[in-house]
Amino acid sequence: MKLYNTLQSRLRQLRSYDRSVKLFLLVPILFGMYYAVKGLFFNFYILALGYDKSFLGLANSMTPAATLVLAFPLGVLTDRIGRKRAVFSGMVLLAFSYLMFLLVQDRTLILVTLFVSGIGESLYFVAATPLLTRLTTPQNRVTVFSLRSAFFTFAGVFGSYVGGQMPLWFDSLLHIEPGSFASYRGVLMSAFGILLLSLIPVSMIPRGVGETQATSPVKPTNKTVWESMQIILRKKIIWQLFFPNLAIGMGAALMVPYLNIFLVESFHISDQTLGTLFSLSALITGAGTLIAPWLSRRLGSRIYALVVAQGSSLLFLLMLGFSPWLGLAVIGFWGRNVLMNMAQPLYNAFSMEQVAENEQGTLSSMLSLSWQVGGAVMPVVSGYIQEHFGFPPIFITTSILYALSTVMIWRFFKDSETPLPSAAAALS
Repeated sequence: MKLYNTLQSRLRQLRSYDRSVKLFLLVPILFGMYYAVKGLFFNFYILALGYDKSFLGLANSMTPAATLVLAFPLGVLTDRIGRKRAVFSGMVLLAFSYLMFLLVQDRTLILVTLFVSGIGESLYFVAATPLLTRLTTPQNRVTVFSLRSAFFTFAGVFGSYVGGQMPLWFDSLLHIEPGSFASYRGVLMSAFGILLLSLIPVSMIPRGVGETQATSPVKPTNKTVWESMQIILRKKIIWQLFFPNLAIGMGAALMVPYLNIFLVESFHISDQTLGTLFSLSALITGAGTLIAPWLSRRLGSRIYALVVAQGSSLLFLLMLGFSPWLGLAVIGFWGRNVLMNMAQPLYNAFSMEQVAENEQGTLSSMLSLSWQVGGAVMPVVSGYIQEHFGFPPIFITTSILYALSTVMIWRFFKDSETPLPSAAAALS
């Protein structure tokens, strides 16, 4: 009942928001479906092409590698060219490169198209958070960030369930062999269609909206990109925000891209069951994300809520990795997803408020960079470990990295935040 009331409250608030906010919140809905469908079968598509897990690890590292190389200069650039333009350009580049990925089979061309798609993703993500920050107010920011995350995960419910059924549909419709390259490419091509649809709401956001705020104008600067980078890198708060995210990103990149393979290999489940499990996971995670603002008010601090959520996720992570029974592993899978995804919008909203407005794009790129450092390296490491040692070392290492991140957040920021109003007052 409390969750239902919370959802009703969030939707009532949504109706009062500016049209540009509503349009922007359509993007995570479509992206959620795109990533859910793609995420289910990307690994199996690469393996169906005849490549091994070592190449799969390399393929999974290409997109984050692009972010690793270019996120910081792209972040500085978005502070200059405008958030909406950067968001739209990134989405167009992502769509084009993803289509090229589906049309090639050569090893080198696959890696190149994935790298280019990483540039598009990076440009979108480093500009999206500052854009949404500027479209919101301090009073509704945490709620809007949580809605953005919740919409993404709720859309994944539909995307994962339908995506899980798609191979069967394509097999029956086209009379092709189950689990074949053609079957998986048909599914991933459907994801491309969803990605194209996400361009529509962004294109409808009025030009210039969210680029400045009357209460906090962005001052023109004559500094070069390199000079701006040097100024940012001297700030202690940047590195305090960077390193906890780095640890989380490394742990996630080591494990998360391969959870579908882990579940299939460990418990021998079908594509349809896999889609259902991921669909229900997205549903539960979305519900948990909506509770994040309430939890932060209940505990009186976003930092306290972050530490509680991330720390609790460790138990479920170990349950997932070492349970001999599918039922217990699924509980661990769902619990880890809920708790870790509750924490992310809180961390993003908190982070954006720690720097000046004209530095938010650069900070966003640093946070993206911290996440993608692991994404560029750890999938390759994970592929090697899987080939030689299996999954247990992966879950142990991820648990250590998650714990390290939680300790750093508590150490750096436990006294940094003004106490928030109580949950009862906030919901009244």
